[in-house]
Amino acid sequence: MKKRNLLVSLIMGLTAVLSIGNPETGSAASASGIASYGANDLIKDDGSLWVWGDTKSVPTQVQGLSDVQASFPLWNSALVTARDGSVWNWETNARTLEIEVTPIAELTNMTDFLSLESRRVAITGEGKVFIAVTTPDGAETTSFSPVPGIDQVAAVSGYSESNGQSYWRRFLFLKTDGTVWTTFDEFATLTPVASLTDITQLEQNYALRKDGSVWTWPIQNSYQPETLGDASKLTATRMPALSSVSILRNNGRTRLAIDGQSRLWFWGSTVTGYSDGTTYADQPVPVLFSGISKVTDTYIVEHSIVALTSDGKVYAASTETTRMSPDAPFTLLTSDVQSMKGGGRHIIMQKKDGTLWGWGVNKNAQLGYGTYEFSYKNPVLMQKPISVTLNGESVAFTNGVITRNGQNFIPLRSLFSKMGATVGYSMDKIATITGTGKDKSPLTIVINTVSGATTVNGKSITLLTPPFVVNGAVYLPLRFISEQLGATVEWLPQESRIAISLK
Repeated sequence: MKKRNLLVSLIMGLTAVLSIGNPETGSAASASGIASYGANDLIKDDGSLWVWGDTKSVPTQVQGLSDVQASFPLWNSALVTARDGSVWNWETNARTLEIEVTPIAELTNMTDFLSLESRRVAITGEGKVFIAVTTPDGAETTSFSPVPGIDQVAAVSGYSESNGQSYWRRFLFLKTDGTVWTTFDEFATLTPVASLTDITQLEQNYALRKDGSVWTWPIQNSYQPETLGDASKLTATRMPALSSVSILRNNGRTRLAIDGQSRLWFWGSTVTGYSDGTTYADQPVPVLFSGISKVTDTYIVEHSIVALTSDGKVYAASTETTRMSPDAPFTLLTSDVQSMKGGGRHIIMQKKDGTLWGWGVNKNAQLGYGTYEFSYKNPVLMQKPISVTLNGESVAFTNGVITRNGQNFIPLRSLFSKMGATVGYSMDKIATITGTGKDKSPLTIVINTVSGATTVNGKSITLLTPPFVVNGAVYLPLRFISEQLGATVEWLPQESRIAISLK
C-alpha cells in the first residue's frame, strides 16, 4: 500500500458562496442525522463519513466511501471500516488537497487500531492482529501482515521505551478473556503481564479491572533510572487509593479516573510554562476533587481537565499549576451536553439538540468552525455537514460547506468546471469565471477578491457578501454566478443537501 507524504502544501484555492435562505441560524442549528462522531470526524445516518482538521476547516465529506461503521484517524488521513467489513484508507493529496480513497485488501472487520511511530497495528473482529510499517517520512506503508502467536485480541495499546543503550516500542494487547499480553521485541516474543486478569480497559501503562481496581507498571525511561529493569519482565501492581473506577483516562503524563460514586480523581503531571520552558510536576498519589460531582465523562485537553456531569454541564479546570489541589476550581463551559469526545488539544461536544460544539485549541481547524484561530476560550458551534449535488450527482470538494451570516459557502473551482465554466485566478487577486450564460451567450464574470468589485460582461454588480479568505483559500459569492450560468438552487433541509440543477 502506497502512501503520499501528508505534509500540507500551501496552494491557493477558490471557493464560492451560495445564498439559499437561512437553513442554519446560530445555536438553533440542527445537526440531526449524525449517527456517531469523534474528535475529528463524524458518520451520518446514511453512512457517509465527514472529516475536519488540517486542510479541512469544516466537516468535509469523504467521497467514495459509503455505509461507514467506524473511523480510526491518522494525520490528514484515516482507516475506515464499512458495514460490510471492508477496510479503506482515505488521505489528503498534499498537492491538490483532494481526498483519495483506496481499499486495504488485507484487512476485514477492523475493530481497533494503533499508530505508534512507524508501526501501525490493526485488530480485527475475529481477534487477529495485523501490522504494517511506514517509512521514516511517512511516504510509504507496507501491506498489513498477520502477527502469529496471538489471537482473541479485543484492543491494543502501546508506547515507546529506552534504557539509554537501546530503544524499543512496547505493544500491549487486551484479550477477550481479560488477560493482557505484551511484546517489546517486534513480536519475536509475546508474554502475559503478571497480575492482569479480568481487565476491561488499557490506557498505556494503566489497566482497569472489572472490579474497578486500577493497575499500573513503570514505563522504562533512561531519564528516570528508577524505572529501568528487565524489559522482558512486566509486572503490574494495584493502586491502593482507587476503587470502583468506571472510566480511566491517560494522555501519557496526566491521568483521570471516575469512580462508582461519579467522583473525579487526578494524578500525574501538572504543567507550567510553554515551549522550551515547560516544566512538569508529578503527583503520583491520586487527588479527589471536591469541587465537582456527578461526573459521567472526562478528558485531558491541552492544559485542562474537562468533565461532563449527569445534568449535561461541562466544566474545565486548569492543570497549569505546580500542584493540583483537591479544591481546584472548575469553571462552567456550557450546558445541555449529552456526550463529548476528547482530541488531545481540543474537545467536541454534542448537545441535546444534536448540534456539535468545539472547545480548545483550533490551530489546525480541530473545531470544524471554519477558521484557524489558535484557540477558543468559549465553545463554538461546529459547521453543519452539508452535501452538494449537481444534477443529482454528489460533488467532491477540498473543503466542506462554510456557513456565514445565513449563507452557505461552497468551493467553486470543481463545481463550476462541472457546470461548463472556467475559473481563473491572477497574481493580483482577480478571479475570472468564463462560460456560457443562461441565454446561451458568452459570459465573463470578474471579481476583485480584495475589494469585492465585480463585473458581469463589463457591467458592474454589487455583491451582497464580500469575499473572505480561510487558510489561503479565497471564498466568493456564488448565487449570482450560478444564476448567470442558468442553474437553479434548492435547499433540502431534511437531507442537509444543496441541490443544484443545470440543463
